[in-house]
Amino acid sequence: MMISEVIRHYRKKENLTQEQVADYLNVSTPAVNKWENGVSYPDITLLPPLARVLKIDVNTLLAFNEELTDTEVKKLTKEVGETASKEGIKKAFEKGNDLIKQYPGCDELILMISEVLRIYLLGLQIDEKEKYERKIIAWLEIVAAGNKEKTASMAKIDLSAIYREKKEYEKAQEILDKIPEVDVDKKIQQAVLFESMGKTDEAYGIYEDKLRKNGHETFAVLSLIIRLLYKEKKFREAEEYIERAKKIAEVFDLGAYHKYELDLWHSIERQDSERTIEAIINMVNEASTMDDSIKSKLYSHMKFDVTNNWTKDRYKDLVKRVLRKRKNIDFVKDDPRIKSLLE
Repeated sequence: MMISEVIRHYRKKENLTQEQVADYLNVSTPAVNKWENGVSYPDITLLPPLARVLKIDVNTLLAFNEELTDTEVKKLTKEVGETASKEGIKKAFEKGNDLIKQYPGCDELILMISEVLRIYLLGLQIDEKEKYERKIIAWLEIVAAGNKEKTASMAKIDLSAIYREKKEYEKAQEILDKIPEVDVDKKIQQAVLFESMGKTDEAYGIYEDKLRKNGHETFAVLSLIIRLLYKEKKFREAEEYIERAKKIAEVFDLGAYHKYELDLWHSIERQDSERTIEAIINMVNEASTMDDSIKSKLYSHMKFDVTNNWTKDRYKDLVKRVLRKRKNIDFVKDDPRIKSLLE
């Protein structure tokens, strides 16, 4: 149950009216009504007396013992992302904040909402950006202090990245040092065990998951090396690594979009207008291939969440929106081909 449902359920169980609860807490009756309808939430200072009047503890009031399923977490997080796309970052933060108040004990939800909203903040020129960043940091710190080691470690990685971007390197390192080194991976042994038990599909699923993750990780690491080479003006070496990264994208069926993204990097570094324009056109045309691994035979035994059912046009709109905000391609934005493409 959400906190609104908890309040309503236990108020009725104790045969109390909204007016009686309001009188006890010295608040207005409409305030209690809003709590029960999920329009607003009680102030944190009111939680202990509210729990007492309902004859429950604060943990029960906040539904700390209730866990959301992975599917529910993904669904709620997706709603936050869609709100950001359609109604803007302010509304998305309001929705995220409300969900976190409803499920304050679900570290996975807090983490995913923080990560999604952080993505929408990147590269955007928006009002009160620092205020939103502080909110994300506060949420991540809650998760990082939690007792779920994997989720806490992921939150610490995000926090370290945020402080690195802020050039607060000592703080970033301090947080990174708190993440435990875990070298044991039982997944392969689990797959072999499934195979021995005759659970072939489950074994395939684990092997394919490892394969896909390794492909994405290898591509990501090569991309980071390419970025370093650009910083050192080692363009020839960067080209060699780009070709290797493209082969990885092909071998692991990651999608053509990722290859054209590498082409864009290189053409921008070279300030090559024609190749930059060509890469942008290819990225937009192949936008829908960014999720090609989901459809690949290599990963046919994996179960993907394909509830979004995005059309090709929606993928194109996403890429166009990102490209319109990129400052490092300003030198080609006046070209008629790019103007018409990004309209």
